[in-house]
Amino acid sequence: MPLIARQKGMTLLSIMVIIVFFAFVTITIVKIVPIYLDSYTVADVVSSLKDERGLGDKSNKEIADLILKRLKLNQVSSVTKDDIYIEKAKNTVLIDVEYEARKPMYGNLDVIISFKHSVEASAI
Repeated sequence: MPLIARQKGMTLLSIMVIIVFFAFVTITIVKIVPIYLDSYTVADVVSSLKDERGLGDKSNKEIADLILKRLKLNQVSSVTKDDIYIEKAKNTVLIDVEYEARKPMYGNLDVIISFKHSVEASAI
């Protein structure tokens, strides 16, 4: 019983385990958060097309270029022309941006996150 009463605090091994755990969590957060920030930017760009006038008069290529220019201005490079789908109906334009972001994590371990943002804008 006297041995237990004298022991206080953590061992060096437990301190190292806690440091490694917090380092792992910190590195993971630092690598994943920018992907989600880019996703919020893409969502803002796509939803801003709802207020754009004359989308029905523009070609699909012009609309895709408009989206890509706005994303380039915001330094988002994970979306390409192949990720943008545009469908025109009678009085609406449906725009879908569906893409995957890939980020290397540790060694040969990658994280892949899929996003889909869409908006139905007026063609007039």
